[in-house]
Amino acid sequence: MESKFAEIFKGLKRNYGCAKLDQSHIDPSTGKIKPIYEWTGRSITDQDYLDHLNGIKSIGIQPCDDNGMAQFGAIDIDDKQHSYVNFPYKKYLDIIQEYKLPLIPVKSKSGGLHLYLFLKQPAKAVFIRNFLDKLLLCLKLPPNVEIYPKQTELGKDSEGVDINGNFINLPYYNKTERTAFNFDGTKFTFDQFIKVVEANTYTPDELEEFSIEHVKQMLMGGGEEFMDGPPCLQRMTREKLSDGRDRFLYNYMVFAKKKYPDNWEEMVKGAPNKYFAPDSNGNVDWSEDKTKKKLSSWGKETKGHTCNEDPIFNFCMKAECRNRKFGYLSDKKRIFPALSGLQKITYPEPEYTFNVTLQDGQTTKEVRAKNIKQVIVQDEIRAIIANAAGVVPPKVKQNDFQDILDSLFPPKLTTSPPKGTSPDELLDEYLREYLRGPKATTYAAFKKGATLVEEDSAFFVFSSFYDALKNKEWKESKPKTAEAMQRLFNAEFGVSKRFKNGDDKASNPVNCTRVPIDKFKAEKSTPEIIPIKSKKDIF
Repeated sequence: MESKFAEIFKGLKRNYGCAKLDQSHIDPSTGKIKPIYEWTGRSITDQDYLDHLNGIKSIGIQPCDDNGMAQFGAIDIDDKQHSYVNFPYKKYLDIIQEYKLPLIPVKSKSGGLHLYLFLKQPAKAVFIRNFLDKLLLCLKLPPNVEIYPKQTELGKDSEGVDINGNFINLPYYNKTERTAFNFDGTKFTFDQFIKVVEANTYTPDELEEFSIEHVKQMLMGGGEEFMDGPPCLQRMTREKLSDGRDRFLYNYMVFAKKKYPDNWEEMVKGAPNKYFAPDSNGNVDWSEDKTKKKLSSWGKETKGHTCNEDPIFNFCMKAECRNRKFGYLSDKKRIFPALSGLQKITYPEPEYTFNVTLQDGQTTKEVRAKNIKQVIVQDEIRAIIANAAGVVPPKVKQNDFQDILDSLFPPKLTTSPPKGTSPDELLDEYLREYLRGPKATTYAAFKKGATLVEEDSAFFVFSSFYDALKNKEWKESKPKTAEAMQRLFNAEFGVSKRFKNGDDKASNPVNCTRVPIDKFKAEKSTPEIIPIKSKKDIF
């Protein structure tokens, strides 16, 4: 069964994530239990999956591989309203059962819910995201809920470094935690879970067929004129509207301008009687004069749909809307791309990553910001999005941009820097390299920066070492670098050291830095002894 678990959760192989559960804390803004997360910096092995199942370490997998393919996906449902105390598991179990959704519900690490989708063979990551997106409406989830894989493409960043994106924490930690649910709320054992997954995997063709029928079911009874228009309007008109009428009529106007260019105003005037709920006397409380006033302002420019505003937001089916003739992609007005999944990386000066969904509604890429300014300043974030995704977002009003930031913050995740990339780790690496470099055999070489090794100490000119660091794009100042060397290596500064010539004559003292070299000595490797049974073993 353990080997099947590794096969089920196969994704990016060259790197995987880890959650340090012994360093968990409660996020006061969300109520979520948040450990320290990090990428391990190495390829996943079968043993790593076993360690997860045995409770030795908690691992996470990026579903999307370097070819943009994935074999599983998930909808991550948080619960800010109840702070995970009374999470409404039954609500989602009932919906999954009612609509026969091909999802397996699993309790998440934080106490929320992951709804997993499993495929028989790898499919395009964008296909999996689009399929899950079409299920959000019946699950009564907003369109900005987290869907894995979060990225549909990985590739490399602007510095040529492989992009990892986001990993999802795997279920059945220690085989007893983060377990799957049956419809009656009982938990599946690990062995039962494997059997349930094997019985509920699907081909892309099966999912596509399900998706088509599901969309029809969700929109049945809505206005027929919206069959080639925004599904949100079609869904809203399944019943007569009493709330959100102003926003509905605005979006109807945007739709009508495109579908009925010659008589769109007449169509808008007739919409209230067609779609608004009457009062107790059977009359629609929305006068023609009110509509005319709206039209006088709406007719001045070409408008775009307000997809991110209530009540449209709550009925959004973006993956379906994108494919329709008069869907949001037919809008002439350009909108700022959707941003999600802000992640903080705890360098001394924190860096950030977030996901951007391009205008096509399909492609999702990770964007890296070197500092907070690149996130919160509009021109800065437009520049890094253009660099990472190849599109330049339009400028928006400051209030609208603030709304975008409010939806992005606070960070969804705080992670440690990848192993070997923190300033402390890099300083250790660079100092080791420097100490292995040229040795001081003359007084002149010592003064110019060569390392003098005597007994248990290494002496060198700090300014020469700092110049070598700058050649490696080291960004810390001299004082901060010196402080780190004192803290990490017990370095002493301002040491007066004389270089002794071969005739034991000492030259003038050099002002230098002293570092104990015990921790920098290369570990002696023990040679592997392979027993030879016969001459045939010798090649």
